Amino acid sequence: MSSPTNLTDRIAQLRSKKQGSELFSSTPPEDQTPKPVRQHHSERHFAPDLFMLFAYSLLSFALLAQLFLIVWLDII
Repeated sequence: MSSPTNLTDRIAQLRSKKQGSELFSSTPPEDQTPKPVRQHHSERHFAPDLFMLFAYSLLSFALLAQLFLIVWLDII
């Protein structure tokens, strides 16, 4: 048998001998089996950042100022 020429051949050779380390084995250990994936909602929730906080506070301030001016001018 010829020697392997690259790393892929060497890994395949070690897998075929079943003497490779646990890192190269294709089956995970029994205690570390993959857990089922959670179902994701169809709508993505965005993380709150400082820009969005500033934009929403500015928008709410503008709406409150307009409401205040409408009420104030209607009373006068």
